[in-house]
Amino acid sequence: MNLGKEDIPKLEQFFRKFDELKVQLAYRRYELLYQPQDTNIGGGKPNLPSSPVENEVIKLHKDDKYRNLQATIKAVEDVYNKATSEQKAIIEYRYWGKDELIYEWEDIAHELTKQRKDDKIISRYAVIRIRNNVMQETAKRIGWIDF
Repeated sequence: MNLGKEDIPKLEQFFRKFDELKVQLAYRRYELLYQPQDTNIGGGKPNLPSSPVENEVIKLHKDDKYRNLQATIKAVEDVYNKATSEQKAIIEYRYWGKDELIYEWEDIAHELTKQRKDDKIISRYAVIRIRNNVMQETAKRIGWIDF
């Protein structure tokens, strides 16, 4: 299964809002662990471990939103850490604002061409193909498409 035109912008948002996703994850963790909840409405003793650490792990693992945020953050980190230098440059320029003047695909292509040791020119379309590969890898890690 391949990514459609509507999938790429959604995946790009994960990179653009990477710092915001980490804040959301921390806040969700706070909500789950430190907000008072009365789960024992009917009385009786709950069938949960008495260890506080085990209770935290169970609460976090049971929450879909927390797990999805965690998986998305891990996927972005893994893709970035395993990326080539060109892929990292594209992510940094396009999504993380490394240089505010280098944002458009043509500008990124020009910057990547300047960084090359040989005299080969990287086109705008080559940069977009590299970006598509990054988004494809991200989609695989999140579980949107099969390996």
